[in-house]
This record gives sequence, structure tokens and C-alpha cells, in this order.
Amino acid sequence: MKQRVLKFCLLRDSQGIPKRAVMPINLFGRSFSPGKSPPRRSLSLSSLRRESDKSGQDLAHDFSKIKLNISGQNATFEDGEWISESGPRGRVSNREVAHLRQQNQSLLEENNLLKLKVELLLDMLTEKSADTLLKEKELNRLKSR
Repeated sequence: MKQRVLKFCLLRDSQGIPKRAVMPINLFGRSFSPGKSPPRRSLSLSSLRRESDKSGQDLAHDFSKIKLNISGQNATFEDGEWISESGPRGRVSNREVAHLRQQNQSLLEENNLLKLKVELLLDMLTEKSADTLLKEKELNRLKSR
């Protein structure tokens, strides 16, 4: 036994006057079934197959260097490391940058040590100068007696 459900909706006639219409809704009818898709082409869409004039070595050579540009800074990946191309001297590797940072850190530490030594020597010189001045005054006082 089929159930029939009715849906009421408001329609307007040619003069624009609303009228009530009854529309049947088929809930248990045939469901939506899409049509068959066309068969796929058997040819590969890969760009590697289309460029048959290039050999495997040429392709490997094309992709041996990865180039990257992030916000105006260029870098390439060569021999397992990233090399920056936008530095002040051109191409700089990460190893070289790490080495220069380490060298810079050691030079800063050495500079701080030398500043400390200079300060210590100045303090010692000041102390000796003051000591010498006091002894000269003492001698002058003793001579004048």
C-alpha cells in the first residue's frame, strides 16, 4: 500500500494573488541514480611519458638541484645541504654559516676576557700610582724636617 503525502505551498496567479496549491511528494518512489560515467582513456596523463625525447639521465639532471625562493631569499639544495644564494657574498652553505657563528661567539668571549684583563691592569696601575704618590709625599715630608 503506497502512502501519498501532500505538500501545501503558496503560489501566485497571473494577477499576483496568492492561492493555495497541493503538490504530491513521492517519498517511496524511485531514488536518484546517476548515469554511467564515460570510460577513462588508457593513455597516461603523466608528463614523464609525454616527453619521450628526454632520457632518464636528463630528467635526473633536471631535478638534482632543488631551488627555493621564500620572501626574496633564494636557496638551493646541493649535496645534502641547503645553500643560500641571497647572502652578501652570494652562495653560503649552512655549514659555513654555523662555523662562522661559532667563530664569532669565540671571538666575542675572547674580547670580553681581554676587556676584563685591561680593566684589571688599569686598577692595578691606579693602585700603584696612588701608592707611589703617597710614598713621595712621605719622603718630601721627612726631608723637609
